[in-house]
Amino acid sequence: MKPDVQSILFIELLGGIGDVSIALPAIQALGRAYPQAKLTVLTFASGGELIQSDPLIHEVVCLKPQPDAPHLARSAIEAVLRRQSFDLIVSDTNYDGIDTLLQQSSAPRVVTNLWRSPPPNQKVGDRFLQILQAEGLITPADSAPAQLHLLPAEQCHVQQQLGAIAQPLVVLYPDAGMAIKRWSTANFVRVGQALQQQYNATIVVPIGSDPESAQIVEAIGGTAKVWAPGTLRSLAALMATAALVIAADTGPARIAAALQTPTITLFGPSWHERYGQPAPHINLQGYPDCPERQINNFTTQRCWYSGECPFDRWHTCLEDISPAEVLAAAAPFLQPLASSVKRPTSELGHSSLELGVSSLELGTSSLELNSSTSNL
Repeated sequence: MKPDVQSILFIELLGGIGDVSIALPAIQALGRAYPQAKLTVLTFASGGELIQSDPLIHEVVCLKPQPDAPHLARSAIEAVLRRQSFDLIVSDTNYDGIDTLLQQSSAPRVVTNLWRSPPPNQKVGDRFLQILQAEGLITPADSAPAQLHLLPAEQCHVQQQLGAIAQPLVVLYPDAGMAIKRWSTANFVRVGQALQQQYNATIVVPIGSDPESAQIVEAIGGTAKVWAPGTLRSLAALMATAALVIAADTGPARIAAALQTPTITLFGPSWHERYGQPAPHINLQGYPDCPERQINNFTTQRCWYSGECPFDRWHTCLEDISPAEVLAAAAPFLQPLASSVKRPTSELGHSSLELGVSSLELGTSSLELNSSTSNL
């Protein structure tokens, strides 16, 4: 029998956009399990932006990052706990004594280790749900794949920005944050050109932290377009419009999957069976038999912080994934949609090479907890 819960705090302070997406099925399952409860999520501002309009979440408390504040997350949790008491606290974040802090709080129920004893081939998000079920907090009926919620105005704005384009629209997202996780520029170019030739696809490449993204568009040529840096929600709206997203193992791939846009995610150091997207999404693994691989903690592999594969075969094991493999994976998604006829995604807008959106600004000067309700 589920406990009587009127207020829930979910803490996700691991720092990555992908981490919020991994935790989202668990967050939403708690919202379904306790519709009478106020559900508060404490997370970093970048990920919090994505879940602001979630109908299952009542409040999102956003923490702005401060590189020079080593106890930032713990201090933020202490501030939230001083402000409000909770019947249930769930956290995927345990560093800096956070797990002890939560266990010593006044909350009657606390779950602090969603990463415990993971099987090697179980998706992390599924493991979170399994643990919450084992704790008697949710039932299988409460579980579902992650779902991000966009506002109609956000989707309309993206359609206006895209203008009249040929379908299908394919987003290539080469940026991965770390060189060891990136598929080569040359491979993305080959795939983009082949998708244009085979499916008359419009290729859009968002510009992240990697300046080579713009070079990919120039090399692909044709109708390929750059998507200028902007908010995560504008990126999400673009991906919601796409027929397919091809990306390295990074947060935007998870964003696309949570929007029910088909994804092909390219994995190198991390293990696809643990960090990949659920079916029907496709996860391609580079060098599956790598003797260096540590499935439960890929950050202990020699390649992770060095940025270099320890074997002479290649720079990164993503080189084991060929453009032909990616194109074969894309075919089931794109063949039914292929058309040689250009048709507009919107009657408004333009189709210039660079599609501008507003810039993303994250404050870093002080501890700021910004909260807002999601019922917009």
